[in-house]
Order: sequence, then C-alpha cells, then structure tokens
Amino acid sequence: MKRFMIGGALLVLAACAQPQSPSELGGRWEVQQVAGASLGEGIDIWFDVDAETGAVSGFTGCNNFTSSVTELGAGLSFAPVTEEPGECRSEAAAIDEARFLGVLPSVTRYLRNGRALELLPREEGGEALVRLRLADAAE
Repeated sequence: MKRFMIGGALLVLAACAQPQSPSELGGRWEVQQVAGASLGEGIDIWFDVDAETGAVSGFTGCNNFTSSVTELGAGLSFAPVTEEPGECRSEAAAIDEARFLGVLPSVTRYLRNGRALELLPREEGGEALVRLRLADAAE
C-alpha cells in the first residue's frame, strides 16, 4: 500500500510540473523598463502572448520577433527569440533592443499585479529584469 501511495504522489507531482501556457499572461504587454532603466524617448517595445498556446510575437524596438513562453510550476521561461531582418531607426532603439533581448533569457519567474507585470530573475529579491504594462484593449 505504501508503494502505491508514494507512486501516486509522484504522479501527482509530475503532472503539476508539466509545462503549460501561462494563461495569466495573455494580452499585449508594453515594456516600461529593462534592467531598471526606462526606454529611450519614442522607443516602443512590446509583445503579445497567446494565453492558450504560449506563442509570443512582438516588436523589439527595431524588429518584429517571435518566441514562446511556458510555465513550469512557479517558473517561467521564454524560448529563444527569432527576429525578422531589419535595421534600427536609431542608436537608442538599438541599445534598448540589445538590453531587452539580453535579459529575456534570464527570466525564470514573474509577478503580476493587476495590469503591471515584472519579469524576474531566479534569485528571490532580485530586481525586475523587465517591467511591463498591459495595453488597453482599444490599442
């Protein structure tokens, strides 16, 4: 009987740890800050998350991009970003794009508070890597 209970508990734990689409992140998110710094004037970085599939598409400040995001328990990870070819319209946009793409692989968890979202590093108490705001539905 003990063996069955332990095996059943392991099955429940494994089921809980299966990757899933982060339904709480669905919608268009506009980047407000990257690594504690605000974006340059006129720089627009954003992404849309499909809550059902975890597909991510957006704009890096220079180029359109795609990725995906999955939740695993309390963790979060972005797949590698695929960018469309293009050129940045300014040096400031190139800098913000590089910062955004540089921190995205370090995201391992998130904190959502209403329309605000923080993408966070692994360590507890670490500063937000990216701060975002949920866009209005009319946009």
